[in-house]
Amino acid sequence: MFRNFLILCFSTLIYVNSEAGVLSLTRDGRRQLRFGFKVPSTKHVLPGKLYLANRISPDVMLESSRTEGSRRDDVDGFRWRCAVARGTWCGQYRRQLSMIPRPAPRGSKECPNQCSGWGNCNYDSGICECPAGRGGIDCGQDVKRPCTNRFRHPHEFNRSTVGHIGSDKHDLNPREPGWQASRCYGYCMDDIALCFCGYNSTFRHIPAPPDAPPWSPPLQWGRPMTDSCMIGHDKDGAVLEWGRPHVKYEDIYGPQGWCNLLNSDLNCGCAWDGNAWPCDGSRQFEAFCVNQCAGHGDCYMGFCRCHPGWYGNDCSRKKAGMEIDEGYYNRPWIKKTAIAPPASLPIPPMRVHPRPLIYVYDMPPEYHSRMLQYRIAGDTCMWRRFTDSNDTYLLSMTYSVEVYLHEMMLQSEHRTYDPEEADFFYVPMYITCYMWPVLGWADFPWWYAPFAHSRPMHVANMILEAHEWLSTNFPWWNRRNGRDHIWLMAPDEGACYMPNVVYNTSIILTHWGRMDSDHKSGSAYEQDNYDMPMPLDMFPGWRGFDWVNKTRPHPCYNPDKDLVIPAFKSPDHFHASPLLGAPPLERDILLYFRGDIGAGRRPNYSRGIRQKLVRLSHDGDWATKYKIFIGNGEMIPGSYSEHLARSKFCLVAPGDGWSPRAEDAILHGCIPLVVMDNVHAVFESILSWEAFSVRIREDDQALAAIPELLTGISPERVGKLQRNLAKVWHRFTYASGPLLRQNYRDMLTRNSQQYPQALLNASYNLPPRVSPFRPNRDFPFEEDAFSTIIQWLYHKINETRQG
Repeated sequence: MFRNFLILCFSTLIYVNSEAGVLSLTRDGRRQLRFGFKVPSTKHVLPGKLYLANRISPDVMLESSRTEGSRRDDVDGFRWRCAVARGTWCGQYRRQLSMIPRPAPRGSKECPNQCSGWGNCNYDSGICECPAGRGGIDCGQDVKRPCTNRFRHPHEFNRSTVGHIGSDKHDLNPREPGWQASRCYGYCMDDIALCFCGYNSTFRHIPAPPDAPPWSPPLQWGRPMTDSCMIGHDKDGAVLEWGRPHVKYEDIYGPQGWCNLLNSDLNCGCAWDGNAWPCDGSRQFEAFCVNQCAGHGDCYMGFCRCHPGWYGNDCSRKKAGMEIDEGYYNRPWIKKTAIAPPASLPIPPMRVHPRPLIYVYDMPPEYHSRMLQYRIAGDTCMWRRFTDSNDTYLLSMTYSVEVYLHEMMLQSEHRTYDPEEADFFYVPMYITCYMWPVLGWADFPWWYAPFAHSRPMHVANMILEAHEWLSTNFPWWNRRNGRDHIWLMAPDEGACYMPNVVYNTSIILTHWGRMDSDHKSGSAYEQDNYDMPMPLDMFPGWRGFDWVNKTRPHPCYNPDKDLVIPAFKSPDHFHASPLLGAPPLERDILLYFRGDIGAGRRPNYSRGIRQKLVRLSHDGDWATKYKIFIGNGEMIPGSYSEHLARSKFCLVAPGDGWSPRAEDAILHGCIPLVVMDNVHAVFESILSWEAFSVRIREDDQALAAIPELLTGISPERVGKLQRNLAKVWHRFTYASGPLLRQNYRDMLTRNSQQYPQALLNASYNLPPRVSPFRPNRDFPFEEDAFSTIIQWLYHKINETRQG
């Protein structure tokens, strides 16, 4: 039984990808298709784009201006705010009575041993917040994450971690088999499992002396050596099966190698956030931290090391009795990204402080900022990043809403530092960052699971531990049994495996609106299968092994208390949309989908929907007959944003769970064709989706009838759906915060300068009956996705007081 379970857990490792699907070898060496399907060799070359304004005659434009009169170009008027809203939530927020803010309470509780000089003392709670490598109540203990060649075995439940380095921090025996992404043919910084050049190389890592005070920098940072530079042959030419076959010892440690020559032929990259070329730590730039430590701390690979007297996860609080200083706000890159939360100011701002008031927990760093320290790769887990000149740019990380939402909560005018006046409590946890890349990199941290590949078990136990920390250290969970607590669950299957003690009462923000209570895992990624059988008696000694019993039965999403929120999309993702000022294109594509079509996936990926549709469209020649394009990037080359902007309908179907296709469609003015039974799409509980979308069943008959269905929708019906869509599309993107606001304004300016003025002028004057998607000249920031969440929360205040 144990052997079979191992095979199931690690089955993804024995397959190889191919164009036709996923193959395995038979005993006689023949290859056979295990799952997936052969991808059609068809390539669709779309005809040239046409701007709608160039297709309308001057007579029509003149007649329209006479009969239809002027129209507001902005959508920020009150009559637009509640367009297509469902229920009574919209409008209440704007009608609330004013509140005069009061100065925030400031703590003065001292921490044990002053956190040993390593951690930040939280003067509200008297609890030390420790960076990676430190732990204990005073940050006085070592908490190591060594580079390793393997994960713990199921019988090693009493070990905190498994490493493969000696006292010199180098690999114990490079010729010994075993691969993990952190394995290191060099010096391992075992606080975070980051590999550097080692031995006696020029760019080796030289740590600070053992007796150096806390936070002493290394004598020499050295150059990093990440997974792509794992040596495949040692200095004697012996093959190292865990390394890269093409990487020779000389490529790294030879006279012309990465660790000895500044401009070597092999470039291993700078790896960690804040490390600039020549990647040896000699030139550093600003690393990412939430709210950039509010200008009152130094960001160290994602952890805020607060300045004396300042405290909190973002260093925005000042100890009672101490003077408030300006900090780093005179640095231009801090001004562009950080905000001093209004509630932190010694003199409250003159403007009103509207509800809801949200208290953001200073959770232990192991649930959030330490994940950023452990992530190694600079671009992962974040929504923005600095360049080596401290300019900023946006990232397109799929799960970056975790960090973005945390940052917006910290910066918001709705933030309160007084938990007694709070309407809600936000619990920041970087769960998806832990699931990838942190969990697969090294053997630490683990949350009481016998396998690294049992990701739902780790996540469930992490949440249970966080709940225990909240309910035992503070009174506010027990005050209302967690009804006023907000948790974000951004994994592919959302809150499907969230522990009952949290899910049953708390507000869950999620991307996955699956509502059936008797649900099974729909992920085709075996490591995320939360139905995998794991009997309690299989691995005795592992705490938290009963996680399945603690996560059932409940649905993945309850529309009465939870909310399906948009995924994060940067403005560049929909640059061709009229929402960002681009002139509208003629919508000459009937239905569009480009993305993962399930080739090389297990059959349950996307519930089989994408796979069926690509077969139907190919076999029925839908592209030629109906202008329906369904495929991957190789089948449909070209600008994704432009394709969406010229499509009438866009497919919205699941992936391994949620998929951001609804956002892609709506932000381009494309009517969503929703194919996912018993699943709410983004904001579907608060917006009337039937007013701007079309929904069909998942069954084969309905899928086969898509061309007939879409061609049968009248132009009048299409126009009405589009007009309603234009009233709400701005709610499906995040535009809050100083950096994003400026990015949106820059994109609007860029589009206004990129296109001929005559084309823009004609587009601005398009009759609504011709197109409701006239180019935006400004963005309704007060009605973006974050603002929509805040407005909905205001509506929920009274519900949290009941029961």
